[in-house]
Amino acid sequence: MSAVDFHQILGVAPDASAAEIKRAYKRLAMRWHPDRNSDPQAHDQFRLVREAFEHLSRTPDNGGPDTGAETETAPSPPPKRPPKSHKPKGEDRQQDILVDLLEAARGATVTVTVAGQIDCEDCNGTGHRSYGRTSMCNQCHGSGRLRRDHGLESCPKCQGKGFITDTSCFSCEGRGWKPADRQLAVTIPPAMLPGEELRIAGQGGPAPKNGEPGDLYLTLQARPHELFRLEQHDVHVTVPVSVFRALAGGTIEVPTLTGVREVLLNEGASSPEIRVPEAGFPGRGRRKAGDLLIHLETQPLQFLGKEQKAMLELAEELLQQHLDAQSPNLARWNETLDAYR
Repeated sequence: MSAVDFHQILGVAPDASAAEIKRAYKRLAMRWHPDRNSDPQAHDQFRLVREAFEHLSRTPDNGGPDTGAETETAPSPPPKRPPKSHKPKGEDRQQDILVDLLEAARGATVTVTVAGQIDCEDCNGTGHRSYGRTSMCNQCHGSGRLRRDHGLESCPKCQGKGFITDTSCFSCEGRGWKPADRQLAVTIPPAMLPGEELRIAGQGGPAPKNGEPGDLYLTLQARPHELFRLEQHDVHVTVPVSVFRALAGGTIEVPTLTGVREVLLNEGASSPEIRVPEAGFPGRGRRKAGDLLIHLETQPLQFLGKEQKAMLELAEELLQQHLDAQSPNLARWNETLDAYR
C-alpha cells in the first residue's frame, strides 16, 4: 500500500503535519475501536487506521522518526518538504445530517444548515458602542458611598460615581457578532452507512486572526423508511403474497435499494424468508455488499368467488387421487379413520 493510501485512510492531506495525523488517528480510532463499535468491519477498519498511523508516524516527511532499517541498495529517502506554516485554526465542529436510506445507498446532494455568525455591523464587531446608557447604581442607590462599620466608603460597583454607564451594543448584546445560519450543498458519496462521518474542510468554526477556519464533520443518520429496514449491511423488506402464489410458487416483484426486481419462490415454500446475496446495502472499498432479506407475509382471503371454489374443489379431487405421494400424513389419517369406522 502506498503512502497516498495511508493518507486517504486517515482522511488527511499528503502534506499533513504530525499533529494533524495524530488528531485524525485519535478520532478514527475511537470511532472504529471494536469495544465501541459493533460493526463487523470495525476490527478491520481499526487495524487499517492503526497501520496508517504507524506508517505515517515513522515517515520522515511527516516529522516522525525513521526507524526502518535500510540496506545499501535501498534508494535514498526523498528530500524533505519545507516546513509547513502552522496557522491558528478555528474549532472543528460536528453535527448530524439526516438523509433517506436510498440517498445513503445511491449518493445524493443535500442541503445542510450550518450555524454561523457574522460581525455585528452596529458595533463593527467590538461589542461596544461609542455612547452609553446611564443608570443609577442599584448598590449604593446613587449616593456613590456605602456605609460600613468603620464609616462610609466608595461604592466598588460604580467607583463612587453613583451611576453606571453601559456601553454594550444593543444589537449583539455585547458579543460583537450575530448568529447567521448558512446553507451548504453537500454531496453524499454512494454507499455511506449511517454512523459514518463526512469531513467538509473549512466549514467549521470561524478562523482566528491570521488563521484558517475549522472543519465540519457530518455524521450520517438515516430516516426510517416505509419499506426497508437496515441491520448492519443487510436490508430487510416485508412483501405480502397471496395464498395461491405461496402454494404455486413462481416469481414475485420485490423492491430493492436499486429498483424493483423479480424473485423466484419455491412451490409450497415453508420458509417465510428469502435471502438474496449481495442485494442489500451496497459495498464500498473493502466492505462487501449486504444481503436482501425478504419476509413473506401470506395474505388470507376475505372471501372466495364461485370460480375459485370450483377450482379448489377440483384441486382437492386431484389431491385425493395422489394422496400417498403428495400428502402422506393425510393418507395415514384417512387409513386411521377407515380402521375406526
